[in-house]
Amino acid sequence: MRIPIQEVIMRMNRTADKMLIICFVFAMAAGWHIPEAYADDWFEAESGYYTLVDESGKELTMMAREILVNDEYISGDNKYYSVISADKGSRKAVAKYVRDVKLPEIEENIASIAVLAQEMDKDSNILLYSTHTDESYIPSDGSHTKPGKGGILDVAESFKNALQKRGINAVLDKTPHEPHDAAAYRRSRQTAINLMKKHSPVAAIFDIHRDAVPARVYATRVAGQPMTKVRIVVGSRNQNRQANEELAYKIKAVADKVYPGLIKDIFIGAGAYNQELSPRSLLFEFGTHENSKESAQRSAQYLAVVIDKAMFGGTVKGKTQEGEEKGTYRPEPIEQEDVRGGRKGLLWLFLVLVAGGGIFFFISGGGREMISKVTGTSESKDKDEKRK
Repeated sequence: MRIPIQEVIMRMNRTADKMLIICFVFAMAAGWHIPEAYADDWFEAESGYYTLVDESGKELTMMAREILVNDEYISGDNKYYSVISADKGSRKAVAKYVRDVKLPEIEENIASIAVLAQEMDKDSNILLYSTHTDESYIPSDGSHTKPGKGGILDVAESFKNALQKRGINAVLDKTPHEPHDAAAYRRSRQTAINLMKKHSPVAAIFDIHRDAVPARVYATRVAGQPMTKVRIVVGSRNQNRQANEELAYKIKAVADKVYPGLIKDIFIGAGAYNQELSPRSLLFEFGTHENSKESAQRSAQYLAVVIDKAMFGGTVKGKTQEGEEKGTYRPEPIEQEDVRGGRKGLLWLFLVLVAGGGIFFFISGGGREMISKVTGTSESKDKDEKRK
């Protein structure tokens, strides 16, 4: 019996994922050291945000995180900028236009009746957590912060439920990580590790946030409804950057076609954001503290559709920002597009384990004993051979 090539690819991918996740779990159980988490969020005594402008002084965006030289920014109209200067005193950064970004092609079905498109199996898990579990929405929650029970968890819950309705195994961990300080990512790192231990294989892992800039920066309409835009944040200080950036581009490509106005932009900052733990790890920012929580929850429901199609493929009907039908689209599953970067993170971890294991055996038992453990020989066996 012949097996379709798509099934062969899926089986190979699942086997590779399982092997590498086993290595990761072994590393955690053995107490292996993984590099510390880094992040560049705003942790000044007074609240504030940076304004990013181009070389002509035109405002590109605002964000409540410190912007550093060489950070990268992909605007809503898919233009790539590189930060060339940043002033902490004025909280202003200047970015140089570099090039237009070419997003993955999303096929449009011309036929009036949508044809069925094959989807990848949804047997892997999408894991969700919030590093800043205090983040809240003033119009809905009455405050910008509620330690351990912020409105952001309600947004994450809506996101999880929407993913599950689409047949995706979505898991949300609401472990609190207060206080909201520079060490929050180190605390949420353990939450991410625990999620990966308990729920493998992992399709993706998302950290759910909201920004802290004026409401106008995120206010939008999607499919005829008031919502908040969603920013995608990628950390540049980790070996998974390529895989994570590929997923970010694919998500934006699908959203721009299907639900224009949903994805605000992509920021590639000088942080890790725990994204070194697993490929296909992203940070999403749903609106700002001045937007309503309900508008962010609606965005989460629409983002779930985009995530589904970006990762697993299939057909989806698009809508304009005003809510009118705008055609049917058929994204390809991301596994079939490019798997080169998808497993680099865990493969890197596996190589570290192999190298570290060799050093451990060498130190604990000596070089000769290490060789004997690998080859199955022993000193006593060598002496017996000499007697003969």
